[in-house]
Amino acid sequence: MFDAHFRYGRRLDLVNPQTLADKISWLELNGDRETMARLTDKFEVRGYVAEKGLSDALIPLCGGPWTSADDINVDALPHQFVLKATHGCEMNYICRDKSTLNVDDMVTHAQRWLASDYSRACVEPHYKLIPHRIYAERYIGGMDGVIDYKFHCLNGVPSFVLTCSNREKSLKLNLYDLDWNAIEGLQGSMKNAAGIARPSALSEMVDMARTLSSDFDFVRVDLYERGGKVYFGELTFSPAVGVLPYFTDEFIKRWGEVLQIGRKQN
Repeated sequence: MFDAHFRYGRRLDLVNPQTLADKISWLELNGDRETMARLTDKFEVRGYVAEKGLSDALIPLCGGPWTSADDINVDALPHQFVLKATHGCEMNYICRDKSTLNVDDMVTHAQRWLASDYSRACVEPHYKLIPHRIYAERYIGGMDGVIDYKFHCLNGVPSFVLTCSNREKSLKLNLYDLDWNAIEGLQGSMKNAAGIARPSALSEMVDMARTLSSDFDFVRVDLYERGGKVYFGELTFSPAVGVLPYFTDEFIKRWGEVLQIGRKQN
């Protein structure tokens, strides 16, 4: 029995995995780390998305990738852009107006990202294999008002959707089935009492999630909807370090019975 209770508030059984958290964590330790690393890499995954015929959902690039912050050619970047790191989470620098951009501050952030070892901070070994790079994407709008649709896909099939909203203030979570019926399963202070409107492109999102998850036992497919268009966010193989502390014990037990680990080569 692996005890993650001290750090994460939930114990994991990696010898005889039963719950969804157990099985996701088991896959992290026993799956194909090279594939997980390649598709967790926020730059490399773009190739996979394109191979699946979904290149139209990719946010356009406008620079990079760079292995050194000194290589960033700010003059060549558009008036608005987002600088991102390939190898971790919460490594985004938004430029809404290049005329007021603090270049030194941006470069400092980029240098800090490049020097960070996210695999040690998050205890997710596959991050160790991701090259440390930065790149720039076109700015499509801030996160205020944007909903993050996280399709949790089990056995190559989208199964339920976790939504993240109110990111710039106090993150709120909602949980839905694929017909957009609210379902129980969340716990903690981030649980949102208010509902999230059904996205107009829900059917398209479900199809995209199914296409992108078909090769894996488990993966979370993150999508956004902006101006009526669906954008790809990322693929995540071990959300919340695999422990899923925002889900109830009953919820992860129920979905653990559904997930069949070893069915596909992760």
